[in-house]
Amino acid sequence: MPEIRFGTDGWRARMGSDFTFHRVKLVAQAYANFLRKTVKARDVGVMVNYDTRFLSREFALEAAKVLSLNKFSVSIPTRDAPSPAVSLAIVQNHLQGAMSFTASFNELIYNGIKLFDSRGAPLLPSKTVLIEDEVRRIEPNYHFKPKYPEAQLIRFTDIKDPYLDYLAGMADLRLIKRSGIKIVVDNLYGTSRDYLDKILLDHDIEIFSMHNFSDPNFGGVIPSCGRVNLKELACAVVEKKADIGLGTDIDSDRFGIVDAHGRFVDSSTVIPPLIEYLITVRKMEGDIVKSISTTDQVNRVSRFYQRKVYETPVGFKYIADMMATKKAFIGVESTNGASLKGFIQVKDGILFNLLVAEMMAFHQKSLEDILKEFHRRFPPLFHREIRFARTPQRLEKYRALSGRKESRIDGEDPHAVTQIDGIKYIFTDSWLLLRESGTENLIRIYAESPQAKRSRHLLEAGRSLIE
Repeated sequence: MPEIRFGTDGWRARMGSDFTFHRVKLVAQAYANFLRKTVKARDVGVMVNYDTRFLSREFALEAAKVLSLNKFSVSIPTRDAPSPAVSLAIVQNHLQGAMSFTASFNELIYNGIKLFDSRGAPLLPSKTVLIEDEVRRIEPNYHFKPKYPEAQLIRFTDIKDPYLDYLAGMADLRLIKRSGIKIVVDNLYGTSRDYLDKILLDHDIEIFSMHNFSDPNFGGVIPSCGRVNLKELACAVVEKKADIGLGTDIDSDRFGIVDAHGRFVDSSTVIPPLIEYLITVRKMEGDIVKSISTTDQVNRVSRFYQRKVYETPVGFKYIADMMATKKAFIGVESTNGASLKGFIQVKDGILFNLLVAEMMAFHQKSLEDILKEFHRRFPPLFHREIRFARTPQRLEKYRALSGRKESRIDGEDPHAVTQIDGIKYIFTDSWLLLRESGTENLIRIYAESPQAKRSRHLLEAGRSLIE
């Protein structure tokens, strides 16, 4: 059985083979041992959350029993909850951390565990490696006692209302209402139901809500905010003659945007003008943090408005940590994830959906027109990605790249090569990145250029390096 390892965004494994109740209890005990060794507080309080996947709630309840057996006070949301709501609850209730049962965008056979620290941010590798070590230490002799000492140590908590109040203070919902914008919301059978749609309805904003019930089979799609999985949202936007479609993934930390024509708008396209809006209209002060795979359009906007950009490895835990140490007001990554500086230190797909709607309401323009105007000042960049199974042969070739002296790519020598995360070849106006996925058994290749053809060529060049 594979070892328990926390990758880019937690531990994920196949249910029934690797992800079992026994291993969940084992991780919970290892997490409890970690907290006991590292937390100075006398009374330790933690939250255990879960998404709408099959058995997520049952896994969470078993983990809660283990933590209560360790004399920890355990809070469980009254129902499956979005990751940003959990992050806020940790801070507001002065908890020492949280376990959340979710496998994000993985197929339905998978489940996973995300761990949070007392700031509400994802645990860094320097901490998760200690938990992995603890798992290996206790596994040979671990047996869970089928009882817990005091029933009052586990309590169910409402975290929805405090999070909705927080959202109401972060997004200008009155402006969205006054604009008369018509919205379709796709909850993708996940945790944003009764959150994203509810806050809009509570402010008398016209919406049509779809997939707003729990379904462990996700209606036959993977619950992530990609072009393919938001096809039904795209059709609904056109059919309802709506102005925009807003989607969230299963744990609500990612967002998905569809314009009035039913066209999917990825984060590399919509985030740069949103950053400009936050700087020029919202007057937000500070710099920007982004992952190494995120579009350089962010850098262009930052330079124009004289803001610094800090790059991190892929994984929002690195972005959150950098935001905490730098004077940054926003952190963004390439896979439809972003966060504003504040109480919530994880990606917040619900908030960023609202901010995109707010931007449209302020400009009183369609998203298409906003993007056209933005691209007249900042010409488009074509950000592309392909993925390959991580076979032994490809992995050997990929790992050999770091020691290569010859680095001519697509007929051009890069002027810089960085290895913050993977290997990134930087050219005059383009770049190519190859890296191992931390969540799936894949090698990912990214490319970006002002010309679509050049981006395609760079991707092919990257593939040739590992094939």
